[in-house]
Amino acid sequence: MTASTDLRRTALYDEHVKLGARLVPFAGFEMPVQYSGILKEHDAVRHRAGLFDLSHMGQFILEGPNVAEWADTLAINAVATMKPMQARYNIFCNPHGGAHDDTIFYRLDGRWMLVVNGANADKMWDHLNANLADGVRLQNLHGRNALIAIQGPKSVEVLAPHTDVDVANVKYYFCAEGTVYGKPAIIARTGYTGEDGFELFVFGEHAPEIWSNLLRDGKDLGLEACGLGARDVLRLEAGMPLYGHELTEEITPVQAGLQWALKTSKPEFIGRNALIEQLERDDYPRIVGLMMNGRAPAREGYKVFLGDREVGDVRSGSMAPAVGGKNIATALVAKDAATEGTALTVDIRGTKHDATVVALPFYKRAK
Repeated sequence: MTASTDLRRTALYDEHVKLGARLVPFAGFEMPVQYSGILKEHDAVRHRAGLFDLSHMGQFILEGPNVAEWADTLAINAVATMKPMQARYNIFCNPHGGAHDDTIFYRLDGRWMLVVNGANADKMWDHLNANLADGVRLQNLHGRNALIAIQGPKSVEVLAPHTDVDVANVKYYFCAEGTVYGKPAIIARTGYTGEDGFELFVFGEHAPEIWSNLLRDGKDLGLEACGLGARDVLRLEAGMPLYGHELTEEITPVQAGLQWALKTSKPEFIGRNALIEQLERDDYPRIVGLMMNGRAPAREGYKVFLGDREVGDVRSGSMAPAVGGKNIATALVAKDAATEGTALTVDIRGTKHDATVVALPFYKRAK
């Protein structure tokens, strides 16, 4: 989709226009890539708080007595062991072990919510329905409900006065149902920036009021509207995978370093045998962090070399304000090029630039 007339708009589209956001096509929607500038918005999230429209993400409601057992046969992480109001990262794989999508399950009161990547919403909806079991009912809220994220060290201060939920005591990767500015909301202590924060799942018709009120009332705390550009830099610094980059239908969770989410003790789920075989062989290319030694930026698709041998390619790259302004990247490289401290080179427009394999994440917030 290239023409704006072909794109959907979130419930917050008019708010973005009022704020002068630069809008771009993303996952089938017109989305704000930046407002005041990526570096300024990045700084707000790392030191104060930023507000994001993530309403392009797919939201599915799962109901019925067999949801947990059914989901456990589709996704690599455990679902049935989740506690009430817990959130849990999970990945759906294809039979070859490649990632179909990475998602978050939320165990709510009497139902479940599954949040999927916006670009994969249709694919995931079809996947769930193709594998539907008795005792499971699905509802698709994609594009109807909204998702507003508050991220940054002052997130609690920003949100607490305007909700009936004691947000300071909501644990990380848990959620609560309550209200924000009197409007119903699911308030989850989750995020995609490496900072503390919350994600607010609200009805689309309530989103503009909640968004504008938060920006108004959070102004003195330094809250700023932030776009997808800053979000991508933040998540890369925090070592978080982006579907289509560090995870794809060909790149498995094992290759992406997400073995912690893989529960091979479960007797059955799609991709299980392929992932176990990959782990046992241990000969696969894998995702690593790269720190560029100079000022040249590594970009997606650039080739990576160990000596004169091509060993992989860059998956994501950016300048990293939280890492001293250095250029960082992720790359999918051969096993013998993946050890921390290994000296590699990245071919940037015909010239090889030095890089070093480093541990992920590049940035970790102080507790």
